[in-house]
Amino acid sequence: MASTKLIVLKAKEIIYTVIFLALVAVLVIILMIMFKDDDKKEDDKLNPVTSEVQMGYVPGTYESSITLGESSIAVMVTVDEESITDVSFKQTDESVMAMYPLLESSLEDINTQLQYVNSIDNLTYSSDNKYTSTLIINSIRDALSKAIVQ
Repeated sequence: MASTKLIVLKAKEIIYTVIFLALVAVLVIILMIMFKDDDKKEDDKLNPVTSEVQMGYVPGTYESSITLGESSIAVMVTVDEESITDVSFKQTDESVMAMYPLLESSLEDINTQLQYVNSIDNLTYSSDNKYTSTLIINSIRDALSKAIVQ
């Protein structure tokens, strides 16, 4: 004859097991959200300034300005149909350049990098001229917003 086996479960053990399984499920969901690949293609279409490869430009030279203290510097951005060809300052006062010596070196570095990268988002800069480079890059973005083909 077959013997009947009885399993005795305490309610406390069942509750702890259910809570533990729920916490594991929440942890797995959080990890999936944190580490999933974000396709930024849709975001790039919404913000065309960040992706020069996908958008075309009206060839020409566009101007934007940087305000430094009481003076401002005009940033000239020259583009062809697909990319940025040159970034320069327009007739800057020598006293401004003496007060902000990192402007010239940062601009030269940006121009050098633009030959090799296809987006201003891919530009890198050292920690020594982080804020100066950020100012110039933001000014380039502003000028590019005028150059985008609608």
